[in-house]
Amino acid sequence: MTIYGHRHNHHADNSFNPSLDNAPRVPRNITQSRINNFLSNNGQFYGMGIQNRLWCQRQGGPPYVSLKVYSVPDLKRISFKEAVAQKFQDFKLGDRNFGPSWSTHWFHISIVIPQEMDNQEIILQWDMGCEGLVWSKDGIPLQGLTGGSDQARHEFIVTKHAKSKETFELYIEAACNGMFGVGANDAMVADPNRYFSLTTADLVVANKPIQTLYHDLTVLRGIAYDTDQDSSRARQALWVINEVINNYIGDDENAIQDCLQLTHEFLRAQNGSGQHQITAVGNCHIDTAWLWPYDETKRKIARSWSSQLRLMDVYPDYVFTGSQVQQYEWLKELYPTLFQKIQEAEKTGQWEIIGGSWVEHDTNMPSGESLCRQMLLGQKFYEKHFGKRTKVFWLPDSFGYSAQLPQILKESGCDYFFTQKLSWNNINKFPLSTFWWTGIDDTRILAHLTPAETYTASVTPSELYKCSRNNHDLESSNQSLLVYGHGDGGGGPTTEMLERLKRMRNVDGLPSAKPGSATDFFVNLEKNSDRLQAYKGELYLEFHRGTYTTQSMVKKGNRKGEIIIRDVEILATAAKVLSNEIGTDYSYPTKELTRLWKLLCLNQFHDCLPGSAINLAYVDVHKFHREIITECSLLRHASQSFLIEERNNDPCSITSDDDSQLRHGVIVFNTLPWPRSEVIISPEKHTKFTNQQWKEDYEYLQVINVPGLGASSYVYSTSSEDFQAIPPEKAAQAYITKKGHFVLENTNLKATFTANGQLVELIDKNSDRGNLIPNHSRGNVLQLYEDVPTYWDAWDIEIYHLQKFVDLEGQNTLKIISSGPFKAELKFTHKISDVSHIEQIISLTCMGERLEFENFVDWHESHQCLKVEFNWDIVTDYATYDIQYGVIRRSTHYNTTIDSAKFEVCGHKFADLSEANYGIALINDCKYGYSTHGNTQRLSLLRSPKGPDEHADMGQHKFKYAIYPHKGDYASSRVMQTALEFNIPMTIRYVKGHPFRRGEVVPSLFSIEHSSQIIIDTVKLAEDDNNKGKHIILRVYEAYGGKSSAILKSYFNIKRIQVSNVLEDDLCQELKRKDDGFAITLKAFQIVTLKVVLN
Repeated sequence: MTIYGHRHNHHADNSFNPSLDNAPRVPRNITQSRINNFLSNNGQFYGMGIQNRLWCQRQGGPPYVSLKVYSVPDLKRISFKEAVAQKFQDFKLGDRNFGPSWSTHWFHISIVIPQEMDNQEIILQWDMGCEGLVWSKDGIPLQGLTGGSDQARHEFIVTKHAKSKETFELYIEAACNGMFGVGANDAMVADPNRYFSLTTADLVVANKPIQTLYHDLTVLRGIAYDTDQDSSRARQALWVINEVINNYIGDDENAIQDCLQLTHEFLRAQNGSGQHQITAVGNCHIDTAWLWPYDETKRKIARSWSSQLRLMDVYPDYVFTGSQVQQYEWLKELYPTLFQKIQEAEKTGQWEIIGGSWVEHDTNMPSGESLCRQMLLGQKFYEKHFGKRTKVFWLPDSFGYSAQLPQILKESGCDYFFTQKLSWNNINKFPLSTFWWTGIDDTRILAHLTPAETYTASVTPSELYKCSRNNHDLESSNQSLLVYGHGDGGGGPTTEMLERLKRMRNVDGLPSAKPGSATDFFVNLEKNSDRLQAYKGELYLEFHRGTYTTQSMVKKGNRKGEIIIRDVEILATAAKVLSNEIGTDYSYPTKELTRLWKLLCLNQFHDCLPGSAINLAYVDVHKFHREIITECSLLRHASQSFLIEERNNDPCSITSDDDSQLRHGVIVFNTLPWPRSEVIISPEKHTKFTNQQWKEDYEYLQVINVPGLGASSYVYSTSSEDFQAIPPEKAAQAYITKKGHFVLENTNLKATFTANGQLVELIDKNSDRGNLIPNHSRGNVLQLYEDVPTYWDAWDIEIYHLQKFVDLEGQNTLKIISSGPFKAELKFTHKISDVSHIEQIISLTCMGERLEFENFVDWHESHQCLKVEFNWDIVTDYATYDIQYGVIRRSTHYNTTIDSAKFEVCGHKFADLSEANYGIALINDCKYGYSTHGNTQRLSLLRSPKGPDEHADMGQHKFKYAIYPHKGDYASSRVMQTALEFNIPMTIRYVKGHPFRRGEVVPSLFSIEHSSQIIIDTVKLAEDDNNKGKHIILRVYEAYGGKSSAILKSYFNIKRIQVSNVLEDDLCQELKRKDDGFAITLKAFQIVTLKVVLN
């Protein structure tokens, strides 16, 4: 307010030079309190502060703002076209609340410009406490809105130059969820009955001089508070703000200009040339699902990205980066006009495409092929729709980073890697900011972890100061990347952030901060850095270790989906090439496989696969996994049927013995690249091929030498020897000793159990090791741990959980359920609590080299974790864990805090504990959480967190694990092959009819000779094959950690084999022919993609 038209006096005596201050010097803490009150947006002194004056005119309600509303029934999300065709009802503020959670309400807004707002920039201020999207009357999405005070975006510019009585028509699609869903408490569990009210729907005019002053003051306050408070610039900033308050009169234009002169003079002081250089890039991290489902994400993308496009019109040097290709595809399908605008903005350099992967996925648990497909799908989309690929892999929020990522990224066209998540470590601080990240094969990629330690910066002086102060590599690199914009739930940068950035480009007291792209930042990093350090191996996040186990069914769906889609690609490739050979019609299911891979990759998003999303999100995740497995089963069946029919119609392949009989038998398909001999179960009821052992009505059989990447037929006839009975000396046995112990035994192993099902003796008959269980120790000990983390329930299993557990024993229910000869089995049931129990079948086949444990758990616990423990007579300092296309070693001791921080780690199919000449692998079919200490191995089986999904893991679970003892250490074993066999079962088809092929039905498509270290993983048609069946992609890898040479052979008529990469580029290099095949050499843990061109 103006006090009698006079200006304020500060009691300075200007007769002296310099002037004399006759007022007492105000202590810093009191000055800061004064400043806080002046800049506050609420409180008892709000009326005297600056925020009370940010808007100089306001009008609401009819006739200036007239509202109608249509509430969409049944929680549906409908299109603009559907919405505007509905009947809207008149509405005034305060008439009603809107809900429940996840419901949608469309508002029709009619605006008439008041006379007093003539020739002004008119803003619609809208606050409903939830998210919304502004649409034009023509159905163009214009800008997102975020209600409430957290990450608020309330303003939409209606027109830059209004005319009195001019009319406008808009629609707002209001979604009844906040930026962070509808969580009801700190557990983040979704409240299904949240309601929201529209509190503001006004036309306002900005008081631009005061808004300019306000933005100036926020920068000055940051310098005063959040840099070195004893520096001259911080003290000057505090003094200037205090002077501004002394001069401030809210409705006096001259006073405001005096204030602006003070702030502008301070901000004009520039940095020296040696200051730390910050590149500031806008982003809005949108979790593809987290505290909301996929369908809400589709709208979040439109809300967030439309807002950024509007900011680009106002700030021509603003650069925004957008990742997650799935989100671009959704936008293209649902909001094509927005997608076109992004394509245009990308050409001007204001929009940067980044990341390259289909989603910002978890990197701990997806398979090696999944990581490749994430990049193949993403980079292909960018190339098709933007004419380029990205070189920056962008993954700021995943829970640790696989040691095989550097190689996969380089093979996918990426030279740079960005994250910040390691700043969340809760034991050790990660020591580097800019470095060469080195993978297990020695591939290096230039990596940067922003010293600001966030991907949702607000462009504040404290963040700029932190970039300099917290950068660990200033001697080698004087640059940092600041990634700013509201995120997790989307939103992105705001006007306030961009105004601060404009003021902090070059101001004394802060590092230099300029807008730019992430790509340009890394290019400059390459040019201007010197002698960077390297960091070898995984980037292990010392946090969120529970994500290896939470949502067990999601982990299982991912593993099974990865396996069956691989089966389909191999068999469909075989079918397509065979159809070419014999001139029949078979179409490789390219479109179907691409769609299913997209779903599988989508579900690997870093809050879905790790288990940290709400229950509603998992409705979709489970649905998509069922879809993948069901459709892949049908596709696999179709390709197998084609192969069976066409190969059996080949007259040259039909055996002539016993032609008078109508034969029947089984055809066994093996999609692993080596021959397999196993005990199987007939898929047909009531067969009597050997007449020895059945599981219910299905007969056990033994099949020998099923060709790798091929199939064999086993025929029953009077003269056939395909199915042979098992003699007693080769049988699997189950029996009880005089001491009451239970024994499973075959020619390879003898395992002895207590009545609790605990393993007390394991003898490898092919070695002289004796009992592999130490004295007074046991294996297969089921344990229940109290699992109460410090905060992040679904995410964390904390270090102290190892201090509080109970062994599940004492019920003594083990019994023999099968005595062989094909398979011997024991079973026990253990009541875990009043609400949970476990049933376990322990088995050994007549030819088995591994002991298997099949589990059924009915699980209804709260904050408990179920594990299984094995103790071995092994002395070693490290365990070897399966990861993508290789392994990683981790210590088995707690010597340092880095060692002890890895009390729970991620592994895929196995963890191996080996000495120099002997070892034991703990294998599983769908688990990822391991804990190894000394000679003790543990596998985490189930958790029971209560947020953000209150029903996480509740219900019935089936899973398997196995023990595989072996001679030699890991590098000289068959552990990888055995784990693959445990995870990838052969598929069996019953066949009946005449004539009937015996023996090899599908010859081995490809094989590796002279090396057991090189494994063929992927066989598919090339992306550019166009269903011709002439170009096949192979992905092979070295699995044991040593250089290896081999001969790649195939029954196909091969013209040449080109060396390619994950993106299937031609690298102008071919394999040389040798010994009826092609010579190939791989380094330790190297991944090689080959393009096989057929004649």
